[in-house]
Amino acid sequence: MSELVPVFQSSYLYEIELAKTKLASRDIPSYIKNEYVNNIAVYPISQNYYLLVNPLDFEAAEIVLKENDELSETDLYTPLV
Repeated sequence: MSELVPVFQSSYLYEIELAKTKLASRDIPSYIKNEYVNNIAVYPISQNYYLLVNPLDFEAAEIVLKENDELSETDLYTPLV
């Protein structure tokens, strides 16, 4: 098996988790590096978290993460007919 490569990095775990969920919605498996560091440290430390993917999924993952997820007003309103 090949090594995993980082596709996204953040100092905020919630951003990594959102990106992981976005990839999972497209059936791209990913793994969080350093997810539990602050659970074992006595004092919270500033830590970078990494979202890792298989090298074969890297390009697809980059495209998915760069997609704009904003909703337009037409997405929010569907008239009843």
